[in-house]
Amino acid sequence: MSTPTAPPAARHPSASPVSRGREWASLITSALAVWMGVHALRSFWSMIVWNVAEDRSPPQIALIALVFWGIGLLAWLATRWFGGPEPALRFGGLFALAYVANQAVSHYLLTPALGIAGGVLWLWFLPALIVGLARRGSTGVLMSGILLGLAAQVALQAALHGLDMPVLHGIRPGIIGLLLAAALYSSLRAAVGSVAGTPRAQGGEAAPGWGLAALGPYLLLQFTLLTNPGRIAALTGWDLAAAAGYVLLGLVVAGAVLLWSTPPTLRGIAGLLAVIALTRPAWLTGNGIWLLFAAQVFVTLAMAAALAPAPGGRSGRVFGGIVVAAMLFFVMMFLYYRRYGWPELWSVMAALAVLPAILTRPTVTVGAARQALAATLVVAVVGVALSYVGPRRPTVASVAPAELKVLDYNIHEIFNVWSVPDPEAVARVIEQSGADLVGLQEVGRGWNINGGPDLVAWLRWRFPQYRVIFTPLLGDLVGIAILSRYPVPETGSLRYAKRKSRLPYGLQWATIPTAAGDLFFTNTHLSPYPGFEQDRLAQANDLLKFWLGRDRTIVVGDFNAGPEEEAIKLILAAGLVDVSAAHGLAEAFTYPSADPSERRDYIFSSREVESLAAAIPQTAASDHLPFEARVRLR
Repeated sequence: MSTPTAPPAARHPSASPVSRGREWASLITSALAVWMGVHALRSFWSMIVWNVAEDRSPPQIALIALVFWGIGLLAWLATRWFGGPEPALRFGGLFALAYVANQAVSHYLLTPALGIAGGVLWLWFLPALIVGLARRGSTGVLMSGILLGLAAQVALQAALHGLDMPVLHGIRPGIIGLLLAAALYSSLRAAVGSVAGTPRAQGGEAAPGWGLAALGPYLLLQFTLLTNPGRIAALTGWDLAAAAGYVLLGLVVAGAVLLWSTPPTLRGIAGLLAVIALTRPAWLTGNGIWLLFAAQVFVTLAMAAALAPAPGGRSGRVFGGIVVAAMLFFVMMFLYYRRYGWPELWSVMAALAVLPAILTRPTVTVGAARQALAATLVVAVVGVALSYVGPRRPTVASVAPAELKVLDYNIHEIFNVWSVPDPEAVARVIEQSGADLVGLQEVGRGWNINGGPDLVAWLRWRFPQYRVIFTPLLGDLVGIAILSRYPVPETGSLRYAKRKSRLPYGLQWATIPTAAGDLFFTNTHLSPYPGFEQDRLAQANDLLKFWLGRDRTIVVGDFNAGPEEEAIKLILAAGLVDVSAAHGLAEAFTYPSADPSERRDYIFSSREVESLAAAIPQTAASDHLPFEARVRLR
């Protein structure tokens, strides 16, 4: 029978006002390190995937990413060679500078360089911070700081209406970044100070041991599921405020549970339940979404134990544990996104996160846990409240006119022609078009390798005049979207069969009442890349079988095929009309936007739709050019 452990307060008392001040500073530093670390890791991965290694094969992407990631794993050598008397201060300062610069600068070379540098420096800073806290007996704040940092991250994303710092660059993001960086360095100085001026913990370093290896799977589970509002919204159909509120409530309850001591048997059972809850992703729909709530509490209990100081803990073990954690994160991150999401890996992440907790007792500073809980409640309320700030949806007619403007646009996950994220540039293209109906391709929500934004939530906030209808195609979080100024009584979707490319592209449709009768509006995306011409031909055939010759039809999309390809010839032979042909744009190029040399994007219509005008606006907001047309229904 297990003997209950002593309450947390008995393990790490706060004996004096000075120690309480350092305890608070250590908590804030840990929270900011996690909060800004989420941004750093997302920037690192998005710049690797969308910039440095864009359009390369998955093994090539992994190899390129591993080269830079491997530099981050050299934290121990970096500390020995140029870490200085207090490496946490030096690397924390460098990380803060890179973070501010990355947020302030939008440049085709500097942004990816700073994004990658920020990720590397964070991997150097994290173990140095843990060692610095361990030398002062402050590791009991780590778990509370992690929860507070994750809560601040979710709250800020809610306040930004679905966007996230990794996709924002310029003056305003730079100011936010400067404030966060200044707060980090200020609290870091108060938490670890200098070697000469700060007392060490009695009895040697209170450093975590190899349980730190669990931090990699734990953070990846948080990024991809437990603290991912876009994923929660996709599972439930909730809006951003509800999804973020649910995530934040789970973090609050998890923080409250840290205030009580738990015996190893109970932690083991809780960890096992968390693993079981995530073994079947299909369970996480409907009322099953509350399984995630329980999983958050269970893995938090386990992680608190994994971060406990090891007997005779030494700084070398911290660096070794972080290396293992980082490699587990890297491997599982690549495996997860290689399939555009691999939900079955969630239970593996949970198992690796809870495994070290079975043999270790938690170490939590009760004062810090209470402070973190109060702060988490505050940021949760503020974040959810700010998510509601925005323009009201305007009142529109219930029936669309017979004359409409249509826009087709592959938005490249809001990465511009230089593969630097710029959501407002995409928004301006949509805004300036004045389109009544918009078909968008490459729309993601909560995808970490895109920087983590929920573009669906942001589009709904940014364009209150539109109904936004999202259809996932690649996994559950990447797909296509229809924006309509008018009511949409019926919608649906179809995924094309997997063929040689093994990626499930497809279409979505909407019925829109107009003065001339119902319009059947379809948005599609066909398989990209040379070598998949037969896939596109088969997908075009699937599209035509679905169309069935309906009157008043408009089909928009990225067909990834030129006019000479069989897929396009099949569509035209079936009776659909290229609306640009009447205006001399049948051979016009739409890709790449910097120097167009290929036609990939089209607006087709049935013969009852008259083409009044067509244009290809010149913009660098995406790697594709938008295609717009004005039509009249008959």
